[in-house]
Parts: sequence; C-alpha cells; structure tokens
Amino acid sequence: NYNGENKDKHTISISNSVILGNPDARVTIIKWTDFQWPFCSKSVSLIDQILKKYPNDVKVVIKNFPLPNHKEAMTAARYSLAAEKQSKYKEMYRFIFSNYTKLKDNENLPMKYAKKLGLDMEKFIRDFESEEILRQIELEINQLKESGIPRLSVPKFLINGVEPTKKTFEEFSSMIDEILKI
Repeated sequence: NYNGENKDKHTISISNSVILGNPDARVTIIKWTDFQWPFCSKSVSLIDQILKKYPNDVKVVIKNFPLPNHKEAMTAARYSLAAEKQSKYKEMYRFIFSNYTKLKDNENLPMKYAKKLGLDMEKFIRDFESEEILRQIELEINQLKESGIPRLSVPKFLINGVEPTKKTFEEFSSMIDEILKI
C-alpha cells in the first residue's frame, strides 16, 4: 500500500536538491547517490527509463551521499552541483557516471568536460569552491543519516517517501502506478 498509510513512510525535504523531470509531478522519487559507486552508476538507466515512461507524473530529486571510502566522490558531487548553477547538471551527472572509474586517476576530469560544455569556467570554479555547495551536500548526507531509514547504502531510493523493496523498473513502475490511481 503506497497511499501514505505505510508506517515506513519518510518525509524528506527537497531543499534545493537537483530535480530531474517535471518539478510539479505527483510522484517524487528521491535518489541518494555516490559518483564513484558502480551500483549508483547502473541506476542512471533505471531513472532514465522511469522518466521516459512517466514524463509528466514523476520527478526525481537527486541527493548526494559521497561515501567516505570513495576519495573523489565528494569532489565529483561538488562539480555536478557547480554545473547545475549553469543549468548543465544532467550533462555533468551523465559524464561523471560514465567516467566514474577514471576519477581515481584524475578527480578533476569534470573540469575538462565543463570546458567542452562551454560553461563559464570562472563561475564554475567559484561555485565548485563555494560554501553553499558544501552545505548543500552536507545537508543531503545528514537528511539520509537522520531519516530513520535502515541501511545507509546507496543508491537509496524513496518513492513518495516509501523505500522500494527492489531497485527494478518493474518495482518502481508498480509503486508509481499504485500512487497514480489515487
């Protein structure tokens, strides 16, 4: 039952997090992610499939949860949010995830891509270094830590506040369809 009566329903503020899809959608998927984790990289296509199937009914809120043992994940999160300041988050997000194994050798790889995207590099670097972006990432980390959600692993998903039992297209679609019937 996904209509809000579930005792394991979590309320998480969007709080300036990046939104993919229709910002006014009835269904909100929150995804916490780490840019150096293969399972997070694999979940990019799952989110793409869901947004393609439900272009008007679903929004995906991306939150960062860089794991401490992934040394370049925090830097990648900062680069992605700096790209968001110039409306190029989706492009940077895809680039970083498709090159996540190369971050170990060059954590500044997203800088090259920012140039390729034609970003204002002075602004990009200023935003990357900003306290605002660091605070945003800290807030997103703490939202998951303080949520009461068991198992702080990523990718972590909530669909209208409820954690799906499986990270599959079928499970997500089933939950979304149930919500949209209400």
